Parts: sequence; C-alpha cells; structure tokens
Amino acid sequence: SPFDSKNRVAAALDRLALRVLLFVLSVGYFFFLWHSGALSLLAGSALFILAMLTLLLLERRTLARRDHALRVRVGGSIALEELMLLPAAQAEKRVCALLAQTLGGNARDSVLTYANKTYLVRCAQTLSGSFVGEGDVLAAHRARIASETEFCILASTGGFSPSAQRAAEWMEPPVRLIAGRQLALLFGQQHPATDAEIARHARRQRTPFSRGRIRALALAPAKQGRYLLVAFLLTMLYLLLHSALSLVFALVSFVLAMLCARENQKAFRL
Repeated sequence: SPFDSKNRVAAALDRLALRVLLFVLSVGYFFFLWHSGALSLLAGSALFILAMLTLLLLERRTLARRDHALRVRVGGSIALEELMLLPAAQAEKRVCALLAQTLGGNARDSVLTYANKTYLVRCAQTLSGSFVGEGDVLAAHRARIASETEFCILASTGGFSPSAQRAAEWMEPPVRLIAGRQLALLFGQQHPATDAEIARHARRQRTPFSRGRIRALALAPAKQGRYLLVAFLLTMLYLLLHSALSLVFALVSFVLAMLCARENQKAFRL
C-alpha cells in the first residue's frame, strides 16, 4: 500500500534535510565557540563528515539486521508450510532433527536424546491460525508412555488452546509445547531464506483484488439488510427534499439488495 511507507522522493528529501541540518549544526557549534567563519567551516565540515560516516555505519548495521530478520521470518514460514504437507512420521522426524541441531543433542527417528534424557517428539499439523486441543496433548502423552521415553515434546504448526496448555501442565511429567511461531523461528535461524525463496514467497503473498472477490464482498448475505435500509432512508429523503440524486441512489441500493437475495438463493440451491 502507498500509505505503508514513504515513496522515493519523500525519502530522498528527508535524507537531504537531515544532512543539511547536521551540517548547519556542526558549523554553528564551532562558530559559537570560536566566532571565526573559516575555522568554524573547516571544523564543522570535519565533524559533519564524521557524523555522516557514523550514520552510514548505523544504516548498514540496521539493514543487515533487518535483512537477517526477514530471511529468518520467510525461511520459517516456508518451513512451516512444507511441514504441514508432510506425512506425520516425516514431520516428526524433521522437527526432532531441528531440535537436535538447535540443542546439540542426538536424533533417532522421532526420539531426541539431550542431556542424558530421552524426549519423544510429536508434531500436530494444523493450519496457520488454528489451535491444537487437549486431545492432541493426551495423544502425545499416551505415545510417550508407549515408546517408554522420559519426556514428550509436542510441536504445532499453529497454536495451542488454553485447554491444551492446561492439559500439558497437568500431565506428569508435563508435556513440553512448541507453538508454530517458536517453531518457525527455530527453522528460520537454522535455514534462512535465500533471495530466490524470498522473491517466490512475495509473489505467492500477492493477492490481486479480482472481480470475483469484489462481487463476493459487495453481495455478501449480511449486506442485504443494509442495502434495504439505505434504500428506505434515501426514499424518505427523496419524499422530503424531492432530490433526484437520492432517488437514484435508492434505486441502486434496492437493486443491490435484490442481487444479494439472488446470490443467496443460488448458494442455497447449490
């Protein structure tokens, strides 16, 4: 969106104004101390160059930090999308290998060995924004008992509901939970996204405002009553003020309400 960030002209003007302000302040500071134009200009220019080099170094560090954060975020997002589509056994092996690589332990299938303790790694594959319930926590705990491991780790590509968190704390020993956001961060830190992956991810995230989407929004079932109300109010306004424009918009609102009713009947028949 054009309102999310500045355009190039505005950004260039801001940078130019900042440099001019720093130069004036640098020269003005030494002129206030020495009351000499030539010496103040020379010393102020040196101070200005030093300040510009400092700002350049800070900008480079900021850009490098933001670039790394972007690669971690995109890499984690791609890894979670791939994890959701894998078979359950492969997803658990991949999460177990990730934890072993992060913690410095050993992974054997879906069993993690770390600090002389064994952990059974389970993975609940859900859509982003979905929550894992207490049933998955109980299933993971039963699987730990069956595998005769000491502890259990339940990772999710989504989140955990409050009941699932209470169930995990109630178990003995407690089930360790790793939410999708934490899992994405671990994947992204171990496997940051490349330039090609970032470009491909950006193209996939673009959702053009298509004609079908506009029609679905304009003719949503919840808007039928609003269109009828607007048509009624505009008709009353026409009767009071005899405004032809009010009558036109009232007819348009009534037609939209009829189209909404027609779309709802189609959806019901289908």
